[in-house]
Amino acid sequence: MYNTKAYSAASATSPLSSTKIKRRDPTEHDVQIEILFCGICHSDLHSVRNEWSSIMSTVYPIVPGHEIVGRVTKVGSAVTKHKPGDLAAVFPAL
Repeated sequence: MYNTKAYSAASATSPLSSTKIKRRDPTEHDVQIEILFCGICHSDLHSVRNEWSSIMSTVYPIVPGHEIVGRVTKVGSAVTKHKPGDLAAVFPAL
């Protein structure tokens, strides 16, 4: 485990604030990315404000953002398509 910087909301009414979160160590299939840019879309704001609680309650603290661009800093032993220094993007569906 290691700590990394993040911006999170502690409740539906609190502002985003700088914090440290625990991350697990990368495994053999993981690509670790230094995040350079992260998009915050309208669905992230709904989640932060717990506006979809009737179908999906927010668990706090929440770190919003799911459209990430960064630089690869580490790859697992089973990773073959990326290497440290590569640019990478992650755009998972909600």
